[in-house]
Amino acid sequence: MNNDAAEQPQIHASGMLPMRRPPPYPDLSPRDPAVHAMTDFTDKCPITVAPERPIDEALSDMMRFGVRALLVNRGDSVLGLITSYDIESDRAAKFSQRSNIVRREYIRVVDIMTEWDDVPTVDWTTMQSARITDLLEIFYGIGVMHLLVVEGEQGSGAATVRGLVSRTRIERRLNRPS
Repeated sequence: MNNDAAEQPQIHASGMLPMRRPPPYPDLSPRDPAVHAMTDFTDKCPITVAPERPIDEALSDMMRFGVRALLVNRGDSVLGLITSYDIESDRAAKFSQRSNIVRREYIRVVDIMTEWDDVPTVDWTTMQSARITDLLEIFYGIGVMHLLVVEGEQGSGAATVRGLVSRTRIERRLNRPS
């Protein structure tokens, strides 16, 4: 009988994905092209969440993947966006007051996410000609932390989510100490 543990079958109840380490991003200057600040989903897979997922599990996913926003999707359809701010702010408490759900663990992503029609977007064509300063004007002007970059016709339902821009990531990349 061989007692070598390496040859014994391993049975695991479940597994976990490792913590994602965000890649180092180069510094930005205000005159750099806006596309330098975008996470391009033609190069990187978006991190998504199902609308039925409990909000605290979605927040744990964000921490594990090193992001502050998740696309909410069902199949190939993007339904909206949920951010760590949405989950950690009073949005969940306000939802509880309006609904019959009193326990936080029963609040789902779909209950507090920003729905597709309300998600702030910028067109891919605009992104290609814009600068970082233009993005910051948009962020500060409408008071949001994330913008989705869309390509194609939004009104017809044919829009493709091309990428995501994070205000926090831009600010960090602009203000790095020398």
